[in-house]
Amino acid sequence: MDYTLDGDSELEAYGSDTYALLLSGDIEVMNDEGLYRCPFCSDEKDDYNKYDLLQHALGVGAAHDQQVKEKVDHRALAKHLKDDEPAKSHSPLLQPIVIDPQPPQHNRDDLFVWPWMGIIVNMPSEYVGKSANRLKEHFSRFHPVKVHHVYSKGRPTGNAIVEFGKDLVGFRNALAFESQFEKEGYGKVGWQEKEHGGPEPFGWIARADDYNAPGAIGDFLIKNGDLKTADGIEDEETMKNNKLVASLSCKVIETDMHIRALKSQYQERTVSLKRMMEQREQQLQSYNQEIQKMQQLSVEHTKTIVDENKKLRLDLQYMTHELDARSKQIDELAAQTDCDRRNLELEKQRNAMKFSHLTLAEQEYQKADENVLKLVEQHKREKETALNNIKKLNEKLHLTHKLQLDIKHLTGKLEVIKLTPGNETSESGKRIAELTEELRDKIEEMDYTENYNQDLIVQEKKTAVELQEARKLAIDAIQRFPGQTNDQADIGIKMIVMLLVVHIFVQEVIREDDKKLQELKEEYGDEAYAAVTTALTELNEHSSSGSRVPFPEMWNYKEGRKAKTKEIVQHVIKLAKASKKGR
Repeated sequence: MDYTLDGDSELEAYGSDTYALLLSGDIEVMNDEGLYRCPFCSDEKDDYNKYDLLQHALGVGAAHDQQVKEKVDHRALAKHLKDDEPAKSHSPLLQPIVIDPQPPQHNRDDLFVWPWMGIIVNMPSEYVGKSANRLKEHFSRFHPVKVHHVYSKGRPTGNAIVEFGKDLVGFRNALAFESQFEKEGYGKVGWQEKEHGGPEPFGWIARADDYNAPGAIGDFLIKNGDLKTADGIEDEETMKNNKLVASLSCKVIETDMHIRALKSQYQERTVSLKRMMEQREQQLQSYNQEIQKMQQLSVEHTKTIVDENKKLRLDLQYMTHELDARSKQIDELAAQTDCDRRNLELEKQRNAMKFSHLTLAEQEYQKADENVLKLVEQHKREKETALNNIKKLNEKLHLTHKLQLDIKHLTGKLEVIKLTPGNETSESGKRIAELTEELRDKIEEMDYTENYNQDLIVQEKKTAVELQEARKLAIDAIQRFPGQTNDQADIGIKMIVMLLVVHIFVQEVIREDDKKLQELKEEYGDEAYAAVTTALTELNEHSSSGSRVPFPEMWNYKEGRKAKTKEIVQHVIKLAKASKKGR
């Protein structure tokens, strides 16, 4: 094949060097799987058969749009592929290989070199010392694993060893390899009959006599293999498989029992979760109904206060107009007599004073009205804030319980998937990874929910303190109104205080069998005993700090309990009206 382009001798030399590298095997064309690949196309990822690769090399070598170096390399590749085609010869190493579908039989006790190996002797000179890939490529239909040249004192002997693996499939390939040579009379018997002479190569499967024979081949076999029977290898594999099957069967039974237990737990947790969800729906429905009811009452109460304020304002305007009319009448009568004039002047002064008082009362009433409205709005906001905090806290607590159940559910489900047989596929691994990630997200969400619940609890305590301070301010304001200690009023201030004899009882819990209480009952009677126990109970119930010091508290005397904030506001409005009328 001509490598020159326009008579360039350097390109001719370059093409010869490339061809020499291909011929020696330094540039590989065939991979371990027996497929061909172009060594000069770096971006080429497709595998070829030999004919397709030859057509590829010829096409690139004849193209006009390729660089000179690429064309020379592909022409050298085409020449190598053409020259590598087996010439017509009686040598089995140079003839096309046809695999016998029925490999020859062997005796049960025959010893072979394991891993299974084939021996090639008297190779043609073009294969001696060259790349072993050429031999591997030639015998690719027998699926060899490796091919080794045999050396003696560092020099090639013209012999080679072909490895076929360790399993029974490799043993069958080795027998087919031997059958191919024996079919043409170039097996081990033919080699011995011709007394190790002739131009043709011979080949056979390595046995015990080759293993124990002196020389380079025997040394190689001893170094790289052992003697075993094919049936022994088959029995060993059968025994290993039987043990593996028995072990897997036991493991499958154990796994199945564990999976059943997990399924039972899963069903129990599912029923528990369903029951919890139903209870939560009922609680939520009841909560919503109570919120609606409270909102409706709050709206009605606010409307009542506004209506009463409008009515009082109209009454005040009416009285102002009436005073103006009387003042005009007095001015008309002033001209009648001097005596009447003086009396009228005095009356006019008294009316002016009353008018001034009414004006001041109206201003005070407006201030009280504004304060009451602010107190109502503040109470409304604080109540809504407390209710919202309680609602959020309940929802977060429910969410926490739900997250705990979800975490247990995902943990059980992940354990079921891991223990289920056949979960070694990439899809199952991906599913396990997704469940693991979801489980991690649930745990992080539960940690966030718990932190948020603590914030809500702190906020709720803060709101309770603010409500208690508002009650104290209301009590201080009520104490300034005259007549707030009326015994006939339903709402009033009560001192939560012990009787004079109570200071001797320091225990937190009232016991009926207490010795001192029994002595008090015997000495002073049932009324004194009831007064002492009632006072101690009230002090324990309504003292937030646990102190025994008496303190004031708004009390609903009609129902015998602590007054609600709404009742306190209504009482403040009532006292403000009474104070205005008194003025």
